[in-house]
Amino acid sequence: MKTKNIYFASILMLLLLIPRAFSASLQANTPRPSIFKIFEKYGNQKGVTMLEVSSEIIKSYNIKHFKSIVFDDGRYALADIRKCIEKDKIGAKKMKELIQNGEIVSAYYRLQTENESMNRYLIFKVSKQYKTTLIYIEGALSPDELVELLK
Repeated sequence: MKTKNIYFASILMLLLLIPRAFSASLQANTPRPSIFKIFEKYGNQKGVTMLEVSSEIIKSYNIKHFKSIVFDDGRYALADIRKCIEKDKIGAKKMKELIQNGEIVSAYYRLQTENESMNRYLIFKVSKQYKTTLIYIEGALSPDELVELLK
């Protein structure tokens, strides 16, 4: 009976530790963007539209992952969004950034990645009426291809 309990406890510990170790190794290669917190926190709220598109639908555009969130009135989330953008843009290549009154109102960043064949982009825009859009794109598309898609 005692051996059975030790065996069970050992298996339980392994099951608890393996996902953490696997998750940590994935994060060490390419850290998860801070903006994902915005999708999780605000994605199901009233006045917010969130879209996540499967890779099957967008693979012809060389996109692996597409996620967007649009706030009808993003004033209540802007502080959180800008805080996450500030974290994510560290080490990123700034493609475009528009600052008004000391605040980012529009931006395109190419985020750091360990995989040279995969690009990650963060796109942000807030209008005069505070309609706020945040987009994350991951894929093999080049910055030029991204700009062409956004036209």
